[in-house]
Amino acid sequence: MVQNVDSAGTKPELPTQTRLAALWAATIVALALHNAEEWLLGLTGWIAAHPWMPGRSLHGDQAQFGLALLLVTAAVVTIAVIAVSTRAEWSAEALACVAYALLINAGSHLVISVASWSLMPGVISGLFILLPLGLIIVRTLPPVRWTVSTVVMTVIAAVAIVMGSLLIAATLAPIISAIS
Repeated sequence: MVQNVDSAGTKPELPTQTRLAALWAATIVALALHNAEEWLLGLTGWIAAHPWMPGRSLHGDQAQFGLALLLVTAAVVTIAVIAVSTRAEWSAEALACVAYALLINAGSHLVISVASWSLMPGVISGLFILLPLGLIIVRTLPPVRWTVSTVVMTVIAAVAIVMGSLLIAATLAPIISAIS
């Protein structure tokens, strides 16, 4: 069995439930702000203007993308509510994995902005909100036990949430338009 220890040789303590709940709440707010920036600044239009971007067709139109962003946010809110309300043992590790996903998201916005020589919608909140919060979370919580299964499950969950939300939004958009 692998035990995580800090530099002093002691096992790091889990944060209190109150602190963990505050970190989950901050994560939800940060994600919502980031998603709002992507939507308000027209990430779908920005992607359409950069034909070399992979996965362009997945983003759909602005309304469809907005629905996908709502679904992603709702998925993270659901995980947070379950983790906090049940005081789940996996809460801290799940939050750390979400924080790593936020760090990767922020980094990808920066790399793509540099590669395109234009600010990608989401890069500002990525740099000034997601990056600092992600670093605070991963430095505050005990280290994640990175095993093959942990990495695989984290990647599958992140991809499933993002791709699933885009596919669900693509399916629901015509139905919502017909009802409206």
